[in-house]
Parts: sequence; structure tokens; C-alpha cells
Amino acid sequence: PSPGEPSPGEPSPGEPSPDEPDAPPRLATVGSPTESPLPPEGPVEVLYLDEALVVVSKPSGILVHRTAMSRDQVFLLQQVRDQINQILYPIHRLDRPTSGALVFGLSGDDARLVHDDLKEPSSLKEYLVLVRGETPERWVSERPVKGKEARTEYERVATFSRCSLVEARLQTGRRHQVRKQLAHAAHQVLGDTSYGKGKINRFFRETYQLPRLFLHAHRLRFSHPRSGEPLEVLAPLAPDLRAFLARLPDVPRELLAERYGYDLAVADANESARTPG
Repeated sequence: PSPGEPSPGEPSPGEPSPDEPDAPPRLATVGSPTESPLPPEGPVEVLYLDEALVVVSKPSGILVHRTAMSRDQVFLLQQVRDQINQILYPIHRLDRPTSGALVFGLSGDDARLVHDDLKEPSSLKEYLVLVRGETPERWVSERPVKGKEARTEYERVATFSRCSLVEARLQTGRRHQVRKQLAHAAHQVLGDTSYGKGKINRFFRETYQLPRLFLHAHRLRFSHPRSGEPLEVLAPLAPDLRAFLARLPDVPRELLAERYGYDLAVADANESARTPG
């Protein structure tokens, strides 16, 4: 579905997600370790908060909200709701293994306005993706997804370890749009167990401890629902993906530091400090 377009069992934009407080306990389901780890404990990072909306950095491994088919016990919407003590209204979604910037409305009207604005050409949904092989420097994919129009602009940032770090700017929001388009172009996303290459995923997992799907919602830009002014929010690359990049022998550290402000030496040191022995 497009951003904010609910799948069966999901709330519509501007409607609060059902909490089901009296529902019986459910067993959590966990994806492949190369696609999605367990949801992390601790507070969710809040990137922006005001009277109309909240933007958070979604961790990998957690669903945005309850669905009819989910058996999970932990959901991002409920975590953020309890953390900021506000009723939240879903606007769009990110898949379980994807990390990065996600916005909720604090009222139904605010949620509907942002949901509609995210479809406008002036808005931006930008992802960082690490893919197989050397991609073109810039290209546009208009390959449909399940028969529906799907358009993404891609820009290669760097090539290293026989992979390309790519910025993907979505102009539509079909389910698995980036993953399917890149797989069709033979530039599969690293860690993608649905459309990727198992041999390549195993190599990077065993050699460099690839933690999961390398897909991160890096930047959101849209009009503020009350002021109408442009609002841009950056979600720094998730720590587990930064630590993975730091383990690659030929990663362009200076380029990433200059472009994104990522100090991979710090990411590598932090990861080493968490590793026993």
C-alpha cells in the first residue's frame, strides 16, 4: 500500500490504532537474523515533537502498529504513545526490518494533512540502501509494483566492497517498492531475505556480521500541518548499520563523515565495547 494506505486490519490515517488492552498474550514473531533483529529495549529516539506531530527514529525489528495477522506483543505506536503520553494517529508505515524516520500525528486532522502532503512532489522520503554491485551514478525506476505505478529516483553515493551505497527518493509508496525495483535491476539490497541473494547475504553476515536488512529511512520533508512551513527531519543511520559499515575494509570513511557526519571510528569502538571478550 502507499504511505498511510492501510492494509487489512490496519488503522486508517487519522484514526488511533486499537490497543486491545484485554487481548490475551501473544507470541512475538521474529524474522530472519539477516533481515530483522529482535526489537530493542529502551526508549525510542524522538527526532521532533510539537503540538501537532512527533517524528521518531524507528528501530529495526518492530512493527509500527497492530495488524490482523500479527502475533507480536510490542509495537512502535504503543511504545511512543506511552513514552510521550499522547494519543497517536498513524500517517505512514515502515516495514518491520526497516529503520529510520517515521511520523505520527497528535490529532486526526494533523495526521490526515501530513498523509496527504507526503504525496505531493514537494515532499521527500529518502532512504539509505546498501546494494549489490556498482549501480549507475543516477537513475530513475518506474517499474510497477503489483501492477501499480511506482517511481523512485536513485543516486549512488559511493562504491566499496563490491557494493553501492545509494540514496533512494520515493515518489510513490508501494509495499517493498525499493527492494523489488532494486532486485529487478540486479542490485539487491544486502540482507534482503525476500528478494536478495542468499549467497551474498551469508558472505557479509559471516565475514562482516551484517546485522539485518540494510534499508534505512534517512530523511523526511513535508509541510507542517498547522503552519504550512516546510519541515525536514533527518534520522541518522542506525547504530547497527553504522557499525557494520565500519567493519568493511574499504568503506570511504571521510566521504561518509563529510556527507552525513558519521564517525565510523566511533561506531566501531562502540560496537567493540559491547562485544564480550
